[in-house]
Amino acid sequence: MRAGARPVRDILLRAMTVSAAFALALMGAFFTLFSYDLEDTLFNRLVAAEADRPAPGPLPGLTAHVGHASLPPWLGARLAETLPRGEYEVATDGHGHFHVAVRPGAADGGSRYVVLDVTALTSTTAQLRRTSGLMLTSALLALLAAALLGLLVARRLGRPLEQLVARLRLEGAALPDDDGGVAEVRALLDALRARDARIQELLERERRFNRDASHELRTPLAVALGAVEILELDPPRDAETFGRLRQAVDQMGLLTEGILWLAREGGAEERCDLLHISHQLVARYAHLRQDAAVEVTIQSSGKVLAPIPAPVALVMLGNLLKNALAYTSEGRIVIDIEPTAWTLSDTGVGFGRVEPGREGFGIGLSLVERLARRFSWGISIATLEPRGTRVRLTWTSAPAASRAPA
Repeated sequence: MRAGARPVRDILLRAMTVSAAFALALMGAFFTLFSYDLEDTLFNRLVAAEADRPAPGPLPGLTAHVGHASLPPWLGARLAETLPRGEYEVATDGHGHFHVAVRPGAADGGSRYVVLDVTALTSTTAQLRRTSGLMLTSALLALLAAALLGLLVARRLGRPLEQLVARLRLEGAALPDDDGGVAEVRALLDALRARDARIQELLERERRFNRDASHELRTPLAVALGAVEILELDPPRDAETFGRLRQAVDQMGLLTEGILWLAREGGAEERCDLLHISHQLVARYAHLRQDAAVEVTIQSSGKVLAPIPAPVALVMLGNLLKNALAYTSEGRIVIDIEPTAWTLSDTGVGFGRVEPGREGFGIGLSLVERLARRFSWGISIATLEPRGTRVRLTWTSAPAASRAPA
């Protein structure tokens, strides 16, 4: 997983929790404002109803005043003499909280004031203080419920994705059928199945082509090999050219065999001795040495049995050895055989630094890499300093001992 990436379950859970907390905070603020507004509206309605009556009723804290001068000084200072008709909320310093209804047009030409002292009646703030604990507890419970709901939803949405990831990490495992009832997951599964079907179709087409091409090549190769064997009965005068012809026919046969193995299904239980094959290849390609001074050494403490058919080993190791011989004009080539590795090191120009006008690994390396993947082998190529290349093939040791006594 990329650094910083989070599972979809965590993202959904966090998003739902944050949304629930924001919704609760918004509802709390709305409830508080609504409580204060409702209280002020009720007091304004009450004082307006009393002001519109001919005489105020026997309501505690309710007084009537005619003319601005009749108002208590601390209240008159808060009310302008020219206030239009309406209801006003007045908060004073040290005298309390009041709601005042102003009705202009009294008998003496002034305004009539109906004042309601709501200091003792104002309870919103105190009520909120008394119920703050209950409100906080309710909010926490609501957050907990939202978190649990978010966990359930995230689990339902995340489970099919987690199953899909787990199946994709298993080689050869089928895609899960459970989509969790989520349309996007179902679309993703359908797209993956369609992609897998296309890949399988391309692989099958490639296998058929390799198989057919290899079989088509076998017939002319058999004819060429037969002709070489007939010529061997009466060798031509140019022995060197004839030897190269024989080697070329043998190499074409090995390449064809390698391509056929790529087209085959399933694994192979065959094993071969890499020490014997290495000696065989060194003798076969001895003529490729550019200089007799180039030393070819095989290092191994005994026979090494590797989990691969001998024809495939001949193709893979032969291509690597031919490359080393072709690009090593001086120095040495060392083949080191271990229980689970075959390493070739040379002092040639090195991979990636081939001289202009000379071919690189070409189809040989491509075939080696594909055969390595075909048999679950590892392959690594490293450039040595100041000159040279190291190629290392590795495999997993079988339960039985892979090294046998020489």
